[in-house]
Amino acid sequence: MAISDSYLKACLNKEREKVEEKSDRDGLWVRVSKKGAVTFFYRYRFLGKQDKMTLGSYPALSLKAAREEVEKWASVLVGGDNPKIKRDLERGKISTRYTFEELFREWHGMVCIQKGNEAQVLRSFEIHVFPRLGKYPAAEITVHNWLTLLDKLAKAYSEVTRRIISNGKQCYSWAVKRQLLTSNPLSELTGRDFGLKKGMGKRTLSRDEIALFWKGCDECRMNERNKIMLKLCLFYGCRISELRLAKKQHFDFEEGVWTVPPENHKTGAKTQRAILRPIIAEIVPILKRVISLAEGDYLFSSKKDAPMGSGNHLSLPANLRLFMIKAYDVNVPHFTVHDLRRTARTNFSDLTDPHIAEIMLGHMLPGVWAVYDKHTYLSEMRVAYSKWWARLMSITEPDVVEFKPRSAG
Repeated sequence: MAISDSYLKACLNKEREKVEEKSDRDGLWVRVSKKGAVTFFYRYRFLGKQDKMTLGSYPALSLKAAREEVEKWASVLVGGDNPKIKRDLERGKISTRYTFEELFREWHGMVCIQKGNEAQVLRSFEIHVFPRLGKYPAAEITVHNWLTLLDKLAKAYSEVTRRIISNGKQCYSWAVKRQLLTSNPLSELTGRDFGLKKGMGKRTLSRDEIALFWKGCDECRMNERNKIMLKLCLFYGCRISELRLAKKQHFDFEEGVWTVPPENHKTGAKTQRAILRPIIAEIVPILKRVISLAEGDYLFSSKKDAPMGSGNHLSLPANLRLFMIKAYDVNVPHFTVHDLRRTARTNFSDLTDPHIAEIMLGHMLPGVWAVYDKHTYLSEMRVAYSKWWARLMSITEPDVVEFKPRSAG
């Protein structure tokens, strides 16, 4: 006799002396425990052997729904598969469903961490992607969802947009190879689809802009550590990460050398060599001042045991530009911290030999030159940095800031 709802309700939560099992139809059975718990299960034969699988508990699973479940798994059985194994495999897929943020962080920790710019990549996604798409299942995010995000982003941040497309595409590709996803919604997208042209940056600061930049750093209300960091970026032409990760012990004032350990610079993983830069006398007061402001070992962090955040510097040029507009009524065109590095390198070109200028930036020398030439060139760099400091000081004199012609002699 088929099971009825009235029978199930009569059994529910009613204690009894022994476990009872009752069949319905098509292999559906119900089990009533001694405590009155009612559970549906499906009994079937696969390859001549009897097997069964639990479907769910009543009343969370209704009698009607239990019968529909039996029909579903009976069709699987007819198709030649074991229903219980098939269900377990499906549950396994469900249990490994990632949100996009979970997927990206796993890829980042396994793959991107080897690239050298992993902190910058993660920060871009933390700021621009995770708040909008991070909580959704990665498999359900469509091309349209990405287009909505990237269209807005491309209007304000061209480099960040390119970085997100590139790394998002790599993350999805990795997930497809691992069979975590079946498709890559970013596979056909490039920066050109958002009006972004790929090319080398061209922005350098002119003499007048350098003068305003230096004056603005001196007079704005920005945190003093940040002011010094911007000035050192322009003076040394270093990467921002090299300053962000710099510790007090990296600066040897007796020998006059700043050491950037391999783990703190872009090419360090490949070369396993530190970058050595001279500390000239003129820069010593600035370095000692920022060391005195440091809360812990890291020069530019407000935390005692952690470096400055990888994206904390991104807003500094924009804030400085706003100050210069208000204070000097001059709208300096947009520039980034990396443009300060390009500005320094441009000036290095007529202050020293090309290979010295490249070493000052922390670049590897080309070809066999890098293989056989292990000279530090510290003396040559010291001369070049002294010339660059002298030029900076001539540029930042008041008469240059006020755009007055310099007097002869």
